[in-house]
Amino acid sequence: MGMIIDFEEKVREKKFAVVLGTISGLYGQADSIASEYFELMDKNQTQAIEQLPVFMERVRDVNPVRAYESFAGGPNHDWTGPLLNILGVVYPELEKDVRERGLRKCLNFLDGLRYDYAQNQVEVINEPWLAADIVITRPLYWCGYKEYCDLATQHKSWKDFSVNMKGARSPFWLAMAVSNPEYTSLEVRHHFYQQFPQLMDRTRDAIAAMAAVYGGRKAEKKSLDVNECIEYYFEKFDPLLHDDIRAKIKEEKWICLKD
Repeated sequence: MGMIIDFEEKVREKKFAVVLGTISGLYGQADSIASEYFELMDKNQTQAIEQLPVFMERVRDVNPVRAYESFAGGPNHDWTGPLLNILGVVYPELEKDVRERGLRKCLNFLDGLRYDYAQNQVEVINEPWLAADIVITRPLYWCGYKEYCDLATQHKSWKDFSVNMKGARSPFWLAMAVSNPEYTSLEVRHHFYQQFPQLMDRTRDAIAAMAAVYGGRKAEKKSLDVNECIEYYFEKFDPLLHDDIRAKIKEEKWICLKD
């Protein structure tokens, strides 16, 4: 099942869940830069985090005419996405202050783009913790997961769904859709949870972060009960996940920057 199985297996092995191959032309140049960043992250995570902006500029400069980004949906996420995902693989293992530096580096990149172009980048992020920290800090970069909701609506059996989910660009956003019983069948949810426990565990962390932060903001803005606002947010997700989400809210693993 491609990227999704790759995510689960690489997380279990604590390796990088990024597929880097040999590709010709401009994509080959971008792939080479991502491979270099991969190696740096493997050797020195702190240095790699500090160097993320440098590698982002390098991979964007593969395009001989940078101005093309302005009418092509922003930087090519096939080139920039692997850099974000290389950081994403180590992100949950980092100390919180180091994760914050990594998050800031990502946001510095995204903040330099038009908001909808930033959304195009976020929608290819694999790691639930990284994607969640970005969208709770910058709600404007919320990209949604409609394409995966549509996929789930059209394929209610696990046999059909498991075949058709192979093209998913982000395991995390797919998991968000699967977690919503409005779109997925019980059969699909059961098999998905069983086959991808690491992905689902961190997706519950992400839902907890969003519920706590978005719910808290709504409560403060409208002078409502904060617990009711938080519960309201995650009620749309599978009831089987609710107790875990409540427990994860208490753990407060997320990072929500104030500036």
